Amino acid sequence: MIDPGTRIAIVGGGIGGLVAALALKQAGFRPVIHERAGAFEDVGAGISLSPNAVHGLQWLGLGDSLAKSANEPLEQRLCHAHSGALLQAIDRRHTRQTYGAPYLQLHRADLVAALAGRLAPEDVVLGAALASTESRSDGAALHFADGRQVPADCVIAADGLRSVVRDQLFDSAAPVFSQHVAWRALVPASRLPDEASAPFNINHLGSGRNIVSYPVRGRDLVNVVALTESAAWAEESWNARASVAELAAGFSDFAPYVQALIAALPDDNLFRWGLFTRQPLNNWVAGRTALLGDAAHPMLPYMGQGASSAIEDGVILARAFMASADVDSALRFYSATRIPRASLLQAQSNLGGARLHAIDPDRFQTVSLKDEDALGIFAYNPVTAPLAG
Repeated sequence: MIDPGTRIAIVGGGIGGLVAALALKQAGFRPVIHERAGAFEDVGAGISLSPNAVHGLQWLGLGDSLAKSANEPLEQRLCHAHSGALLQAIDRRHTRQTYGAPYLQLHRADLVAALAGRLAPEDVVLGAALASTESRSDGAALHFADGRQVPADCVIAADGLRSVVRDQLFDSAAPVFSQHVAWRALVPASRLPDEASAPFNINHLGSGRNIVSYPVRGRDLVNVVALTESAAWAEESWNARASVAELAAGFSDFAPYVQALIAALPDDNLFRWGLFTRQPLNNWVAGRTALLGDAAHPMLPYMGQGASSAIEDGVILARAFMASADVDSALRFYSATRIPRASLLQAQSNLGGARLHAIDPDRFQTVSLKDEDALGIFAYNPVTAPLAG
């Protein structure tokens, strides 16, 4: 049995880091998150959590609190880019019965608030920008930009796509621009047609482009995400303010519903970011340090599994600590269990954009979709999945 007093430091207080901390606390440990931001702020846009992730959140006791602000889509509707005609409706009404957990759509900030609200002040150090790290066979040390040094028996690096820990401890190539760009905004439902706030995920498909909408926060807001392709990305920021006129020009030939979405976008609250990928790793552990979430397996958003896979990571990590005699065994069980699953999600998500944007909506009926159901993604349960050795 691992000593409950084991010093576990988590780098990064995003969804993956928060879930890992809560799961480890539930397992009897006292992890501490080191987050570079000064506060957990009401930022971000909508997020989809498929049943595989919701199982983990329910295990943490968050099912009821999330249900208050989340929607369960009745259908995922795929529509013709130009005519708006319904091409396919994926029925989600029986998701709970089929997979044992719901499919939820909510504001990312609501999820972060629900997770962070379960932590005590001593569980989190804010304003902690990691400068460097070292990891040994018997422990690790974190060095922060303000000069602080934190020793640890174990480090969980949940510090995102541009992970400082991954870059320093793992033989890993730099992130590469995927030639896909995402645009996002939240729109008051009152500014949109009633259809936009109905419990549906509506995706208009066109060659090289698509645009998705669904309601969040009790249907008061509508999350809008457009995905386009570009040969280059010159922005220094990963999340830059964008021009509504530029997005409108790129979707000027889309259906009236899409025109209504774009016309309602706030001029000062549309963002875009280039989507980057990293090569898969066949090892997530260096000494007493392990990677988690985007630090280990960043993926494009086409399967909606980025946050879900990080939640899976956090749950499996805690279960590995509960089942192990020592920290090294726990990290070994965690990585051996997660790498095959995360590699599948990463590969399929990264292929998803090419598949989706290659669809000719006029020939849609000839296409065989490789969606989450067909790939078995939703059937995974991190609470009961066997741990690999």
